[in-house]
Amino acid sequence: MNDKDNLLVLRNLIQNKLHFEITQYKDRYIERRLNARMGLTHVKSINEYIALLKKDPDELSKLKDALTINVTEFFRNPGTFNILEKSIIPQIITNKESDSTDVIKVWSAGCSSGEETYTLAILFLEGLKKSHKKFKVSINGTDIDRKSILTAKTGIYEGNKVKSIRKDLVDKYFQPVGDDYEIKPSVKQHIRFSFLDLTGINKKAPIYDLILCRNVIIYFKEDMKKELFLNFYDMLRKNGFFIQGKNESLIGDAKDQFVTVNLAERVYKKMK
Repeated sequence: MNDKDNLLVLRNLIQNKLHFEITQYKDRYIERRLNARMGLTHVKSINEYIALLKKDPDELSKLKDALTINVTEFFRNPGTFNILEKSIIPQIITNKESDSTDVIKVWSAGCSSGEETYTLAILFLEGLKKSHKKFKVSINGTDIDRKSILTAKTGIYEGNKVKSIRKDLVDKYFQPVGDDYEIKPSVKQHIRFSFLDLTGINKKAPIYDLILCRNVIIYFKEDMKKELFLNFYDMLRKNGFFIQGKNESLIGDAKDQFVTVNLAERVYKKMK
């Protein structure tokens, strides 16, 4: 069996054992992650690595962690959250006054261990307090990494994770747990975390006022990106907002349907 055949066997193994839709991810992304694990395990060929995966469940778990690698923090990319706080959230609250529902719905797609999702909840609670409005907030945080979802649900983070957050917000929305900090129940009650593979989402009727999917789509193949962007567009309410990562760009039909609000921060709006 040559390297090409071995690579196909490995991809099938990943697909079946890890339930990871590998065909939708860029080859370069997959190969970088595989090469990293092969180097760390000191195997010399794909065939050897396949044999290792078949006999070592621990390595299979480590490979999944490598493929679903998560990098996140509270208020990551401050410019994005600044425009959210100063402009987008006030607009969403104003739009809700003429809406048929009093629930503001937000989706944090690719939420990792929850920092982004909790940041959104804090900003919406602050925005509602300033506006003196009584709307409800419902935020969905989804990710393909089940371990990250479990961490997100606990809402407990090391002290260095909250150092970049304003002290008044830490005091209001976190509670000390030893050397760590836990998100208060008053914030958690607005959030639901769940497992979701974005390559397998079912398009639904417009339900969200805001969708964030940052630094996730960059790893997908072009056709998958185009499909996801259209799905996000269709799942937004009229006047809803979509935010992607600062190193990502809209492509496909969605590029002509979204209206650009802030190109630098990758903020877009659905007008129709």
